[in-house]
Amino acid sequence: MNRVFKNTTLILLLLVAIPSWASLSSTVDRTQIETNETLQLTVRYSGKAPSGDPDFSAIERDFSMASNSRQQQYSWVNGESTSYTDWKILLIPKRQGKLTIPSLNFMGSRSQAIGINVRPANTSASTSSGQPVFIETTVDKDMAFIQEQVILTHRLHYSVPLQDISISEFEIPDAIIQQISEERFNKRINDKNYSIIEIKFALFGQSVGKLQIPSQRFTAIETSNSGLGGFFSRGNRVIRLTEEKTVNIAPIPAHLSASQWMPSSQVRLEQSWSDNSGTLTAGEPITRTINISALGLTAAQIQPLPSLENSQLKLYPDQPSLEDKQTNRGMLGVRTESLAIVPNKAGQISIPAIEIEWWDTVNNRMQTSRLPSKTFNVVAGNKVNQISDQPPTINSSIVMSSDSNNNGEIATITRWSLGLNALLIALLVGLFYWRKTPVSVTVPKTPKSVITAKQQLKKIEQLAANNQLAEMRDSLLHWGAEVFPQQPPRSLNQLADLMENSELKQQFSQLDQSLFKADSGTDFEVDSKSIIKALKQFVSIKTTSHKVRKELKPLYPE
Repeated sequence: MNRVFKNTTLILLLLVAIPSWASLSSTVDRTQIETNETLQLTVRYSGKAPSGDPDFSAIERDFSMASNSRQQQYSWVNGESTSYTDWKILLIPKRQGKLTIPSLNFMGSRSQAIGINVRPANTSASTSSGQPVFIETTVDKDMAFIQEQVILTHRLHYSVPLQDISISEFEIPDAIIQQISEERFNKRINDKNYSIIEIKFALFGQSVGKLQIPSQRFTAIETSNSGLGGFFSRGNRVIRLTEEKTVNIAPIPAHLSASQWMPSSQVRLEQSWSDNSGTLTAGEPITRTINISALGLTAAQIQPLPSLENSQLKLYPDQPSLEDKQTNRGMLGVRTESLAIVPNKAGQISIPAIEIEWWDTVNNRMQTSRLPSKTFNVVAGNKVNQISDQPPTINSSIVMSSDSNNNGEIATITRWSLGLNALLIALLVGLFYWRKTPVSVTVPKTPKSVITAKQQLKKIEQLAANNQLAEMRDSLLHWGAEVFPQQPPRSLNQLADLMENSELKQQFSQLDQSLFKADSGTDFEVDSKSIIKALKQFVSIKTTSHKVRKELKPLYPE
C-alpha cells in the first residue's frame, strides 16, 4: 500500500509540475483601426503562470505600449479547476498600413500572430471635434436583401469626464435588432484627446422597402474635479441624439425560394464522429455531430440539414441545438445537429456527402458548403439480431475508462489537492479584490426566446405565401421549440395543446391531413392566415409578459 501511495504521489507531482495542457493565445478587440486610435491586446496563458512575463519587445517594432497590466484568475466549477493569467496591453500604432502583432513565447507555448490594418486618420469628424461631446452614426451598407445583416454603429466621443452613461432602447417595425459589441478606446482628433464608446447593433430587415432606423438618445452626467479635496462633483446632464439612417431592403432574388434563402458572408460545415476508427459493429450506435456556423445570421435563420436515408441503417436524430454568438463582424449563428446511426448488418456502408446552399452577401451569388462522404466497414456483432427500436443515448465524444485501482487513487488525491488549492486561492482573491468597477453603458435588451420566435414566424409567413406546406409544418415545430424550450413539441397537435388553443388544433389537423392524406380524392383546405394570426397573438402576449424599460429614468427630473 505504501508503494502504491508513493507512486501515485510521484505521478501527481509530475502532473502539477508539467502543465502539458497549458497554452498561450493572443486576442485583440479590433483588427482595423486608425492611426490615432488605441488597440487593446489580451495575451492569455491557460495554466498556472509563475512570476515573470512573456517577452513583449517584438511588439514594439510596430506599436507603442501605452500600458500593461497582469491579472490571474482561478475557478472551481463542477469538480474541475481552471486557471489562467491575462496580460492586457494598450497599443498605439506607429504608422499606417498592415502591421503585425508577432507570435509570443511563454513557458514553452507560443501564441498566434495577428494582422492589424491601420487606416489613415478619418477627418470626417473634424466639424464636430470642437465640441466636448459628440456622436458619429454609420451603417455598413445602404442596400441589403431581406433578412440580411446590417451593422449599425454609434460612437460617442467625449473629452470631458462623464458618468452614468446610458443609451435608450429603439424599435424598428419588421426588423430584428441585437446588440453585438461595446468597445472603449481613445482617439486624438485635431490635437485633442477623446474617449470613445463604440456600440454596434445587428439589424435584420424582415420586409421589402425602406428600413428607417430611428434616432437614439445618449444620456450622461458631466463631472468635474474642482470639488473639495479633488473629488469629482456632479455637473450638468448631457443628452446627445444619434443620426437617423435609411437602408433599402431588396426582395429575395427571383430564382430562389424561401427555403433556399440564407444570406451570409461565410458558412462553414464541421463534423465529428464518436468513433474515428472507420470500423463499426452491427447493432452498436455511432454518433455524428454536425455544426453549421453562419456569419451574419442568427441560428434560427440556418436551414436544417437534409435528412439521411439508407436502408442499412437505423437513424435516431436528436433535437437540434441553436446558439447565437456576438462578434465584431456581427452575429454568428451556430446550429448543431446530432444523429445516432446504428448499422443493421455487416458489410460496407457509405454516408453520402452533405451540401448546403447559401447566398454570399459579399459577392452577391449562391455558394455551396460541403461535407465529403464517408465509408465505414461494418463487422458482425453479438447484438445483430437484437437491435431495439428505442433510440440510443447520443454522445458527441468518446469516454475512456479504466479499471485500474491506481488510477482511482490518483484521481482521489488529485481532487483533494486541487480542492485545497481552490480554497487558498479563493482566500487570496477575496483579500485583494478591491478594485474600481468600470461604468458600462446601459442598453435594454429583448429576451432571446422572443427574438428567435419572431424570426421563425417570418419564415413561416414566407413559406405559407409560397404554399410550401411541408416546409411550413417543419418551421412550425421549430417555432414551438423556441417558444417552449423546456418542453419542445414533437407534433402539431402537442403544440396546439401547449398553446391551449382548440381552434388552432383544428387548423393543424387540416394541415396534417393535407400533407399525409391517402389517395381518397378528398381535398383539405389549410387556412394559413388563421394559423399565422394565432401565432402572432401568442408572440405578442409573450413579448408583453417580458416587457422591459425602454429608458432609464432621468437622475434629475426636467
